[in-house]
Amino acid sequence: MFTITNILEDIQRGITANNLNEDYFSYRIVFFVNDVGGGTKFRVDTPYDGLRSALENIIKKNLTTTNCLVIAAVTTLKNGKCISLLSRSYPFSLDGYFKQIVGKKEKEYISNNCGRRLAQCY
Repeated sequence: MFTITNILEDIQRGITANNLNEDYFSYRIVFFVNDVGGGTKFRVDTPYDGLRSALENIIKKNLTTTNCLVIAAVTTLKNGKCISLLSRSYPFSLDGYFKQIVGKKEKEYISNNCGRRLAQCY
């Protein structure tokens, strides 16, 4: 499971690799909201200072229990060329999040001191 910090670190590596001045450019976040019936592509433009809050708002406003969200690209224009700053796409789903939470609890409460499995601890 990925976090916003992972995405920002990847963006920063892309900025460094392309020798960009962060505050000079505008950034476009391209993301997909994939529902059962299909997916929809969205774009959000933001300055460098707004990247974290833009990513947080995208996830908060679009992620539900019935869909998944993919941050597909973060791009900027340099000398008229579109430059991608992400090395990969970043999927988010509440299903994966809940599985990770339950998985941690099951491992944490797998047995008590007597060697018996604890049932319904959570």
